[in-house]
Amino acid sequence: MNAPVEQIPSVNEIVEPVNRYFHNPMAKGIVEILKHTWVTPDQVTYTSIVVGLISAYYFSEGTMSSFFLAGLLLELVLILDCVDGQLARAKECVSEWGRLLDGVAGYIIYLAVLIGIMLGLGQHYTVLTVIGVLTILRAISYDYCKLTMITMIQKGYDGNEREVSDTYVKILNKPSGLLKIYFYYLQLQQKIFTGQFTSLHQFGKKIDADNKAGLLTPEQREGYREKVGTLMTVWSWNGVDLPIFLLVLVSIFGALEFFLFPLACLLAVQFFFTMICHRVQMRSMLIIKGSNI
Repeated sequence: MNAPVEQIPSVNEIVEPVNRYFHNPMAKGIVEILKHTWVTPDQVTYTSIVVGLISAYYFSEGTMSSFFLAGLLLELVLILDCVDGQLARAKECVSEWGRLLDGVAGYIIYLAVLIGIMLGLGQHYTVLTVIGVLTILRAISYDYCKLTMITMIQKGYDGNEREVSDTYVKILNKPSGLLKIYFYYLQLQQKIFTGQFTSLHQFGKKIDADNKAGLLTPEQREGYREKVGTLMTVWSWNGVDLPIFLLVLVSIFGALEFFLFPLACLLAVQFFFTMICHRVQMRSMLIIKGSNI
């Protein structure tokens, strides 16, 4: 008699609300069409980069009509960003390159859009720089917390620790400049949340010890989920797509220039409030992880 297969719990609490209720449902309809075609997830990602760069160009034009067009194109980018991941799962062709490409694409598009807005408005450079830095910090932090919390709940281990170890092994087997950049991106996340930063040369000494950590039991995973449930909801509002979606709205309605300073204040207050909440919960999270040792 076969043993029962453990059901993997879904973790929707940390999915950005603007994606959960708006972009993901729209992307699902597109995926239903594309999954029966030759279109690949990587092609969708490349398309989103092109559309994003066109959006940045229209932002740089600096007119009300160009801002309107730029906003519509930027909204299309947000939808395509959901399409590529869903399409990869639908076609069962998730790849390491696809994940890296998707992450790099987001930064390319967002920085291009900010530069386009700077050129289009011809001012507000400081505020736009602050918005850019805050959004990058949010993206780095959100990715870290999302991966950690989802893998702890679904698989019983810290996905970031495993991701760092797996990336290190891949670099040893096949050195790659992109993988090295990704490794140090992961280390930057570790620095923000744990205060630790390990170079490639130093990492080999600790990889064996890290890989010996045991898995949480289903009961411990459920206890972890209860502990961080509220924190996941708070983090769900700190992804990169919310500020981009707000830029879309104010661009379409012709209020971009007047909205920049309030947006910078909103992002700063929201991010630092979330970091405080995270620090408060950290001790409980460490206790639950440590109870398995």
